[in-house]
Amino acid sequence: MSTDPLSALRGTAFCPVCGCIEKSGSVRCAECGTFHSSAHLEEREAPPPSQEIPAQVIDPAAYSLTPGSDQIPVESFEESDSITSWEGGSTDFTMDEEDERPMSRVDPDELVLPDPEELTNIK
Repeated sequence: MSTDPLSALRGTAFCPVCGCIEKSGSVRCAECGTFHSSAHLEEREAPPPSQEIPAQVIDPAAYSLTPGSDQIPVESFEESDSITSWEGGSTDFTMDEEDERPMSRVDPDELVLPDPEELTNIK
């Protein structure tokens, strides 16, 4: 009686995402990286209702352009009159006013090219 060729697959499982055959009980697929177990997830309790921050209810009609929307909500932002002077940077954003011709309009005969190197004397 010959051995069953499928016995080589004992103790293995396949990834339901990519179909890769891997050792049974692995937490993550070695091929596609999909987690097969929730063992890596941390169980946490939901915060008590006293810690929840109530959401501010905003009436969308307040921002409407209809004639009946007379009351626009007043918004306030933190403002400061102080100006910070930054020093010590090495970035220079100044632009020189030199008139350089665009490369697309340069005549190839006017280009100054370096002399070619001779590569025949390479040892």
